[in-house]
Amino acid sequence: MSRPGTLFADVTLAGGRPYAERAEEEPRWHDRLARSLHEATLAPARRAVSGLEGELRRLVEATNAAEPAARALSDDALRARALALRGRLRREGFTVDATSQAFALIRAAAMRTLGQRHFDTQLMGGYALLRGRLVEMATGEGKTFCATLPACAMALAGYPVHVITVNDYLAERDAQKMGPLYAFFGLGVGVVRQGMERDQRRQAYAQPVTYATNKELAFDYLRDRVALRGRASRLHQSLVQLSGEATGEGTVLRGLYFAIVDEADSVFVDERARR
Repeated sequence: MSRPGTLFADVTLAGGRPYAERAEEEPRWHDRLARSLHEATLAPARRAVSGLEGELRRLVEATNAAEPAARALSDDALRARALALRGRLRREGFTVDATSQAFALIRAAAMRTLGQRHFDTQLMGGYALLRGRLVEMATGEGKTFCATLPACAMALAGYPVHVITVNDYLAERDAQKMGPLYAFFGLGVGVVRQGMERDQRRQAYAQPVTYATNKELAFDYLRDRVALRGRASRLHQSLVQLSGEATGEGTVLRGLYFAIVDEADSVFVDERARR
């Protein structure tokens, strides 16, 4: 179960799983009715007063205010400051204040490693992704670069990150292109491609940030479920690890916690239409 005061504290975790997964429970009819009434009446007014739009403005202002101090730090001091944020992010979650500090450090590191600076619109997009929102950006506005903000922030907090795209070429290209930024913070990057052996996949998923296609990730999840049939509980897995009987036939994923879907329209719409 989720713990109060932590990231995504309102999320219920599925039981009997070897790693963290969101529980899937269909709401009952009265809950669906209440949600419909809320979305039609109260939600628009609430969003207009204090919704995500206000948070985005405050985030940009706070990040821009923190940027000069971040840029003045040496490389070692910048890395140390970023790693020091882990405890705060895990305690408080991705609040505007904590996220703006992380984004300022990531923006400064990106200028040093990639020669690029995240625009204000990309800061907004990165924060919206952290909040689980769908972000629309036109071609050329830097979607791949924008995704490094939430990916770095989440990985710095110590949570597994999957960046999902539509084909192996894009997964390999984006991982290599953005790799120097992750490496600056000591964050390894894995790439899962078609045809990889199981041990290679496990090593790729063990990295803080892993790039993969939706198909590879989905099938690896299904293969993990088959491999653990009848022994998927956390208690069983803990006993296996204590006994030293774990073999290469175990799971390859280390958790399903946070994913960024690049080209979401292709993954969720076009790919679905082909089935």
